[in-house]
Amino acid sequence: MITITPQAAARLSLLISQEPDADQLGIRLLPTTTGCGSDTFGITITEAAPGEQVAVIHGIRLFYNSSDVDVLRGIRIDFDSSTGRFSIFSPRPMQNDCHIPPH
Repeated sequence: MITITPQAAARLSLLISQEPDADQLGIRLLPTTTGCGSDTFGITITEAAPGEQVAVIHGIRLFYNSSDVDVLRGIRIDFDSSTGRFSIFSPRPMQNDCHIPPH
């Protein structure tokens, strides 16, 4: 469904392990708005909500709704240790033409 790189899994594992209820926690991808119709996501560390599915990828629990499988397919989560930031890549092209006006 999704790919979590070893670097991202190690960082997520560290972040989760620092929480008192770490054995109940995983990640959920939250859709965000770009204004251009492309799929973008944020990551939250949380507990599973009632009825959510759980996938374990490199030891990280991913919580998701079964209706989101198509949206999540092909997503890649990476972590850049030089910037301390996660990146989430979606392979889907923009859903509409997005023309950014020149400054």
